[in-house]
Amino acid sequence: MTCHYVDTQCPDILPLPRAVCGRRTHGVGLAAALGDDALGRALAHMAALEAASVPAFARLARELAAHHAPPSLIRSAERARRDEVRHAATMRGLARARGGSVGRGAGRSERGVRPLAELAIENALEGCVRETWGAAVARFQAQGAADPALRRAMAVIARDEARHAALAWRVHRWAMSKLDESAQRECARALRDEAASLRRELDGCFEDATARALGVPAGAAARALASAIDDALWGRA
Repeated sequence: MTCHYVDTQCPDILPLPRAVCGRRTHGVGLAAALGDDALGRALAHMAALEAASVPAFARLARELAAHHAPPSLIRSAERARRDEVRHAATMRGLARARGGSVGRGAGRSERGVRPLAELAIENALEGCVRETWGAAVARFQAQGAADPALRRAMAVIARDEARHAALAWRVHRWAMSKLDESAQRECARALRDEAASLRRELDGCFEDATARALGVPAGAAARALASAIDDALWGRA
C-alpha cells in the first residue's frame, strides 16, 4: 500500500503519512523534494509541506472573515500563517545541510470565498485530522530524531502545530454551530472517514533508516498514537 501523502515524485523518501503535517488547500500543489540523499529529500519534503500551509492558512483567515467568524479565529489563522513561514524556512535549512532542496510549488489557492460547508469539510480533513496527527508526530520527533538540531526544531514546531490543531477544532465547533443539520452530518462523516483513511495509511507504512533518523513513529507506535487520538478526539467528533 502506498501512503496517501508521500510525494509521488520521490516515493522512497518517506514511507509515512505526512511527517510534520501541513494544512493543504485545493489548488495549491506540493513542491518536489530534490537531492541525492534520502534524508535530505525527506527534510525537503517536510519543508514543502510547511510551505504549502502558508497559502492554506491565508485562505482560511480570509474566508473566516468573509463568513463573519469571531475575530479571535481570524487572528489565530493569521498567526498560524506566520508560523508556517518560519517552519518552512527552518526545514529548508535542515534539508540544505543534508543536500536536499525544495523545487517550485504548483498553483495557488482560489481567491473566491467558498460556502461555509465546504470550508468546514476542508478544515475537518486538513485541520482536525491531519494537523492533529501532524502535531503528535512533531512531538514524537522532538524526542526521537537522531539529529539534535532536528529535535530542537521539532520541539518548536510541535508547540506551534498543537496550537494549529486546537485552532482547527475551534473552527470546527464554530462552523458546526452555523451549519444546518444536513451539512453538519456531512462534515462529521467526512471527519470520521478521513480519520479512518489515516489509520489505513498507517497499516501500509513501515520503518526504515530514514524514518528512524527523522524520529517519526512507525508500525505499532504509529498505530498506537493514532488510536490514542481516535479515542480522545476523532471518535467523538
